[in-house]
Amino acid sequence: MSKLKPKDKPIKPLKRIRTLSITPKRITLIVFILFFILVGIYFYWEIGFLIKPPELEVNQPPTDITLKEEIFEIIGKTDPSAYLTVNGKEVYIDKEGSFKTEISLSEGLNIIKIEAKNRFGKTNQIIRRIIYAR
Repeated sequence: MSKLKPKDKPIKPLKRIRTLSITPKRITLIVFILFFILVGIYFYWEIGFLIKPPELEVNQPPTDITLKEEIFEIIGKTDPSAYLTVNGKEVYIDKEGSFKTEISLSEGLNIIKIEAKNRFGKTNQIIRRIIYAR
């Protein structure tokens, strides 16, 4: 019988290199994850009108201004299905969502509140300050 002798050099463990292997199980998992992400995006897109207030854009006046005319036009655009008021008065919206109304200004500072509300109660408002000086 012979005795085992230790070797001069210690044995180094093998390094295991991890590679990404594509298996049917991983492909199925990726497809299901992408499917659920797309379904979530679709539902968010479709029910966005429940979550978000209606779009509202005021073209005139572009900012707070000073005027010398007593009658002034408010022009803008919103969602066609929205309920629009200017200083509490209902304003007609055409089928593209455009609106146009005239308001009478009083001497000094006039605060104009333009508010669009959808049928779910979400509101969007823009406030303009107009100074009327004769």
